[in-house]
Amino acid sequence: MNHFRGFLLAFTAVLALCTNADAQQDTLHTEHGYLFVNYTQRDGNHPQSGDYVTVRVDTWLGDTLLGSTRDMGGTRELQIPSPKDMPKRVPPFYDAIVLMTRGDSAIVLQPVDSLIRKLTPQRFHDEKYLRFEIVLLDFMSAAEKDRKEQEAAAVLAQRRIQVEAQTQQLAKDFNKGKLKGKLNKTGSGLQYIIHEPGDGAPVAKGEYITAHYYGCLSNGKSFDDSYTNKVPLSFVTGEGQMIAGFDEAVLLLRHGAKATLFLPARLAYGEEGAGDVIPPNSDLIFYIEIQ
Repeated sequence: MNHFRGFLLAFTAVLALCTNADAQQDTLHTEHGYLFVNYTQRDGNHPQSGDYVTVRVDTWLGDTLLGSTRDMGGTRELQIPSPKDMPKRVPPFYDAIVLMTRGDSAIVLQPVDSLIRKLTPQRFHDEKYLRFEIVLLDFMSAAEKDRKEQEAAAVLAQRRIQVEAQTQQLAKDFNKGKLKGKLNKTGSGLQYIIHEPGDGAPVAKGEYITAHYYGCLSNGKSFDDSYTNKVPLSFVTGEGQMIAGFDEAVLLLRHGAKATLFLPARLAYGEEGAGDVIPPNSDLIFYIEIQ
């Protein structure tokens, strides 16, 4: 409750600055002149040029939310450009983030100039400021990020070996009819085995999710996987961004679930196949881990 009151006080202060900025002696302006309020003001080091920051950001114009990292999985990681790489028109985000530390929440305002006004609908033309609400969750140096990525890549490489062995054995058992007592089947023809149900919330339609996966043909030949790519797959569920069987399957699972999917060709790439990798009329097998 105190945190929420702090936010309201800070937001009220920002509104006051908007209407009488020149009269406020304690107004904090960023390097490039943006109005800024840090309403948590925690102690700690600040990010520097070249550091990677993990943030949550909501962008508002008046009382309309224009965009949010919540639409991209909740958070976003960005690198702070060096001065020579900084855009000529410096975004207020970069000015604000170097004034914050881990756990800080802040507001920075960008005046709505003629360029921004051209890009906004008529109903917003009386608004004077774009408002960015920023939470700095974490930051690290480029060297630290590189070290962590190398460690994560080693873990993923080992995980791929395990997943590949398991999936190829399941492909053999499936073809020999040894999995009939273990398979779940839907009306569409999708079949699947849940190895671990997961303890998170059920995956919802229209949700932005991430998942690690390993895909192979019915004979066990691999065609793609996220472990080699070193980054999980990200997509919005139930909107046709994935092949039909994959899209259907994730909506049957919870966050944290691990499962193997057996897709008939009609729920995969059908008669067309996919380039030189997946022949026409190919049944597919996917192992997936919902994040």
